[in-house]
Amino acid sequence: METEEIWAINYQLLKDFTKILNVTLSCFHTEGMYIYTVSTMICISLALNFFFHANINDNNTSFSYGRSEGTPSEKGLRIDAQVKLIIYGQSLGGAVAIDLVSKNEEQVDALIIENTFLSVPKLVPHLVPQLRYLTFLCIQIWPSDKSIKKIKQTPILFLSGTKDEIIPQQHMKSLYELAQPRGGKEWKEFSNGMHNDTILQPGYFQNIGWFIKRNVCLDE
Repeated sequence: METEEIWAINYQLLKDFTKILNVTLSCFHTEGMYIYTVSTMICISLALNFFFHANINDNNTSFSYGRSEGTPSEKGLRIDAQVKLIIYGQSLGGAVAIDLVSKNEEQVDALIIENTFLSVPKLVPHLVPQLRYLTFLCIQIWPSDKSIKKIKQTPILFLSGTKDEIIPQQHMKSLYELAQPRGGKEWKEFSNGMHNDTILQPGYFQNIGWFIKRNVCLDE
């Protein structure tokens, strides 16, 4: 099956799940994931866990165009306009998420990042110590340490695996210290969380749910 076809199917699956939540969840995943398997599984898992465990739901959501049922109405459009946009990023996806929010704050209601880094040059010495003096040659930078300081109002949730074997936890701690959004910031670490399984740790989705309820007010 072609990549475009797989993406279309995956997007429709995620859309079907998130319709019931009155929230648009934009996911950016770690660089090691295959978009047609793990990435989609995590997106769907996020949506399902928000619904069943985080207790985030709003059955009043109505979509009026495209393939949705019904006809356009003022009421329907007003409900659609209330849908919140939450940006979620893991690892490299966290850097993408931070960059996106720093440039589009007025359109974003919350940012959630997990196990991401300060910048590529600052991560290289940990991943490949032999190259620690050649970081100036990095083509990709992703300067999250600078971008996160540009986020002035969006609330941010930091999810950190204490046993992350790829990105030192200090990167996340430093990002947390650098972030000073007026909307507030929250830190949650998971004592047994490694780079790719922090999402599986107990309380992961519940903490996301509590953060969204406190900061995005979806249950008003």
